[in-house]
Parts: sequence; structure tokens; C-alpha cells
Amino acid sequence: MQMLATPRLRLRARTLDDLDAIMAMDADPEVRRFMGGPPPAEAHRAEVRANIIDGRPSFVRWAIEWRDRPGFLGQCGFGLCHLPDSTALIWRLARAHWGRGVATEAVGAMLHHAREDLGMRSFVAFIHADNQASRRVADKVGLLPAGETELHGYRQLVYRLD
Repeated sequence: MQMLATPRLRLRARTLDDLDAIMAMDADPEVRRFMGGPPPAEAHRAEVRANIIDGRPSFVRWAIEWRDRPGFLGQCGFGLCHLPDSTALIWRLARAHWGRGVATEAVGAMLHHAREDLGMRSFVAFIHADNQASRRVADKVGLLPAGETELHGYRQLVYRLD
């Protein structure tokens, strides 16, 4: 997996050293507010650990950290989705790093890499209608509203970039 860099950030492969930070982020009810709440800790830890060790061929996940110092800020990535010919984008930050433009910068870098280096063209993000912060990120990186869908039992807005 290629490391990506922006003026402020570094996106790198997740490692087992990130596991506790990922668990803490995902245990925060505010972080997971629009995703059905925190997942069951033990099963989630096992799943994330397995994904870090073995990877999943259909998913790419980067840890986000400041470019000039290590420390987990959140994660972003892309993978297969249920909509034809589309790649799903994901991003999530630990609450302490909200409101600083980190998600926008990380998602922008990820999109640039996917388009320029990997030749990918069609992207979607599924965002809960009440998640104003993620909707702003989608807007800032050029994703456009493209309808609604149900995903994991929740109504989600679809944002798209072709």
C-alpha cells in the first residue's frame, strides 16, 4: 500500500500499533453516532485486527496522522460497494481531531491517488442525512448529492463523483 502525503498529513498503512486507537475511536458514541453506535468491542477488535494482519482484497484503509509526527488521528479508505461500477469512500476521525480540515485533506489525497495513480473513476460516499460534517467533507472534495439508499439498515444519502 502506498503512503500518501499532503502538506499537513501522512496516510499510511494501518498497523497493529493503531489497534487501541481505532478501538478507542470506534467506542466513542459521538464518532459512531450516525453508524448505529459503537460496535461490540470484542468482535470489533478481532475483525479490525484480522483486517490489519491479513488485509481484505476489496478494501484499502489508511491510518491518518500528522505529517511531522506520528499519532493516529483517524482512518480513511475505499472499497467495493453495492452500487455497480462504483468505489465506496470511507473516513472517520477521533473526536479530538474534528473541525480542523483533516478529513477533507485526507479524503482529497485519497481521491487524487485513486484517480491519478490507480485509474479509478467513479466514487460514492454514503452519509447519514444528519451528519453535516461528513456532508461538508463530501462537498469540499467534489462529491455531489445523487439520491438515497439503505445501507446496514439505515437511510443514507448518496454522494457521487464520476
